[in-house]
Order: sequence, then C-alpha cells, then structure tokens
Amino acid sequence: MRINRRNFLIGTAASCAALAGASTAQSATRPLPILPMSDLTNGFEDRIALKLAASSHDFGTGAASSTFGINNSYLGPVLRVKQGQTLPFDVTNQIGDFSTIHWHGLHIPGDVDGGPHQLIQLGATWSPDVPIVQRASMSWFHSHAHGKTAQQVYKGLAGVMLIEDDASLSADLPKTYGVDDFTLVLQDKTFTDAGALDYTLTETALEDGFMGEALVINGAIAPVAQTVPKGLVRLRILNACNANFLTLSMATGPLNVIASDGGFLGATVQTDTLFMSPGERYEILVDMRQVDINQLIVTHGLPELGGIKGIMRELLSDGEAVVAALTLNRNDKVGFDGSVPNTLANLSVPDPSKATVTRSFELEQETGADLAALAAVGDNYCGDHSAMFINGKPMDIDRIDETVRKGDTEIWRISVDDFRHPFHVHGCSFRILSQENAEPPAYAQGWKDMVHVDGNQWSEVLVRFDYDAPADAPYMYHCHILEHEDCGMMGQFTVT
Repeated sequence: MRINRRNFLIGTAASCAALAGASTAQSATRPLPILPMSDLTNGFEDRIALKLAASSHDFGTGAASSTFGINNSYLGPVLRVKQGQTLPFDVTNQIGDFSTIHWHGLHIPGDVDGGPHQLIQLGATWSPDVPIVQRASMSWFHSHAHGKTAQQVYKGLAGVMLIEDDASLSADLPKTYGVDDFTLVLQDKTFTDAGALDYTLTETALEDGFMGEALVINGAIAPVAQTVPKGLVRLRILNACNANFLTLSMATGPLNVIASDGGFLGATVQTDTLFMSPGERYEILVDMRQVDINQLIVTHGLPELGGIKGIMRELLSDGEAVVAALTLNRNDKVGFDGSVPNTLANLSVPDPSKATVTRSFELEQETGADLAALAAVGDNYCGDHSAMFINGKPMDIDRIDETVRKGDTEIWRISVDDFRHPFHVHGCSFRILSQENAEPPAYAQGWKDMVHVDGNQWSEVLVRFDYDAPADAPYMYHCHILEHEDCGMMGQFTVT
C-alpha cells in the first residue's frame, strides 16, 4: 500500500491522515492500542523474563507483517519500576539472529548497559541485574546489536520503562494507566502494496536514515482515537522512529510539557510546538475540561522520491505529512481534576565553569563511501559499518575512542558535516548548554540524554559520569539515526 508521494505537499491534517491511513486502513475511529504494562513498583518475586521473538502483527492494513516483539507480537511491554530497585532480568533471544537490549537513558555501569558488547546469541539468555538509581523519568529499551540495530528496532525490538520515585508517586498528576495516563510510541513505517511491513535499504535510506510513509502509534497506523474522562490527561511520548524528526502540536490549546528524557522540568512549559528527534521522550498534559475533543497533531518527514535527480528531487524531497494522529474524545466521567502544576522539580542552572575537560565530536556523513553498494549487500544492513565517521573514524568495537575519569564534569561539543543528526550518550543524563548555536528551547532545558545538531552548527552539553564502564564493557556515543549508527557513526568510551 505505497502512498503516492507525488501528492505529499499537503495543506491540512485531514488530507494527510487519509494518505497515511491508505486504502485499507480505518478512519480515526480505530482505537489507540494500550501497550501492556507490568507494574513492578511494589516488588516482584521472580526474575523478570523478557523474550525477544519473531512474530507477526497487523498494523491496520489487514495483512500480517513479519515482526519482532518483546513478550508481545510487536514492541515490548511498559515496565513501571521504582528508584532504588535492582531489576533481575532474564533476556532470552529467539529472533533468529544475534541481538542485545540496551537500557536507553539509565544511569548504570557499562557491563549491564546492553550495548554491542553484551551480545545475546540466538537461543541464549542474558541475565543482568539492573540498578534503578535515578529520578523519575521515561526511559526505553531497544536492540543495540552492532550493524543490525536499525532493522531490529524497526521490526519491533523496543519497549518503555517508566521510572517512579517517591516524589512522582505523590505528585498531583494523572497516573491511572490507560485511563488518564498513556504511553505513546511514535514510529514511521512503509508498507508493501499487499500491506506488509517493508524495510528495504537504498542509498537514500542510508544517507537520510530510513523514513516511512505512514505514522504508527503503539503499533497501529494513525489516526487513532481514545476516550478519556473530563480532566487532565497525561501523554508520555517516545519518538522511536529510525530517523524521523517529529513536530507535535495540539489542535486546541498549547502543549503543557512537564518532563523530558531525564525527568521532570523545573516548571511546566507551554509551547505551541514540540520538536522531537529520534530517541527523545517528553511528557505532556492535555486539559480535557474545556473541550469535548482535542487532537495531537504530528508532522513528520516523508521519504524522497526514488529516481528523481537534481533540482526537482530537492524540491520534492522536503515534503512533510501533517497527521491528526490521536483524537481524544471526552466522556461524561470525572477524571483527574487537579491544576496544571507550576513547579515540578528543583533544577539548578547548569554551570559550565565546573567542567575540567572539553571534548569535541564531529559527525561525518559525507565520507565518499559507496552507500548504494552497501545498501545492496542483501541483508538490509550497512556492510562493514565503516561508511560514516566520528572524528574521522568509523566505529570499531575493538577500539576505545575516549577515556573519561569518573566523577569529572565535562563539556562535550558536537558538530556535523551536513544535515541534522541526533546525538545520544550512554550511561548518563546531561544538561544542554547550547543546541544548534542557540539556547535550547525551554522544554529542553531539563535533564536530557539526547541533543541534536544541524550542518555548520554545534551543540554543547554539560555531562558527568558516575558509574564504571571498563574497556571490555564501554559506553557508546552515537548518532541516533539508526542507519547512521549501523554505518559507523558511533564511538566508545571508558569511565574509570
């Protein structure tokens, strides 16, 4: 069900939704899938089993797609956990290939981080004991198999972890899961004419990262709808796209942003639009007391038209879809009737004078590599992972690129040779000092583990590492366009 991309210069959300839904998809009456949630905040008796397995899933096209899931046919569960716990996981791999599970956003030692050094071979079980030490926040877990991350995440190896602490559990906020508190995993997908999930690498897909034609929420093609009570509604949102940057807005009223990657903001930030790079998380509040219906609007990029060269390709390849992704319909029940909070967390102003080391990282995409040849290798991965660089070198799993001293505060400066890239650092949260040569928007001034940077600009973050990452289990830093990561835009560092 390929969308006619020659008509993608779209002026209204309604026409975009019709395209994104395509011929066999339902209208906005398709219900929002509620991801299964395991609440572990009150403890657990046994080890926590996560089974990575091949499966099939219908995204709403009427056809079964070959997918991966974590305890599910597609995606993984939402794990609700609490600060101070140590989570004993048993992660079993049955997807037919090697894999890993990386705990994206967790402050944990390198030997349980789940990066490419903690490979889980087919049929094997990885049993890390994962400490939860950080403040309340929304993290996620996903495949980080070197060279195979993009295709494995695209097919479904991703889940969400909601970390609570005493302050968040007592906070005057909506927290009834599936009633006034929803987790949204946003992705973009392409489907074949028969309606099956399609992931086919091309030169353009490697250059730009794989971009899909249809927006998907929790495994269902948007638009979707959810009935909610009268009151505040909490949306915890993850951009789990391989490469797509998303712009969010509401049909009525502003977005009330209360949290970013690493936890609550100092105060609620009201904004008309929220820009999310791949891997970012934000939490928002929607006030359903004054309206019967409201909609989350998502703008996402569309893939380039194949076979079109020169100026016409440049003109046509900048298209975006604007989708009325989630419709909230208010019912007659009374829900959470509290106020949008003014104060959320005590956040100090980041102080760059505390930094004792400054490091620079240049992400290099235009290396002259033959991306067309790499895309033709036949297994939808980026060849030998040496097509893209950071600081002049592609990722080498046997090379340590940086050595960091535990407890030191550092400034990391990230620049790129062209185009916009999201940058992720393992094992920490940081504060953004500047993003794309400017002060970050107010909603990005809290704790983060993602920052983005565009061509001819730079971003700077203030970061400190408090946990060990030895040479046999180093942390990663990388572009979070997953195809770029697979192509070599990644490095390794130790913390000792």
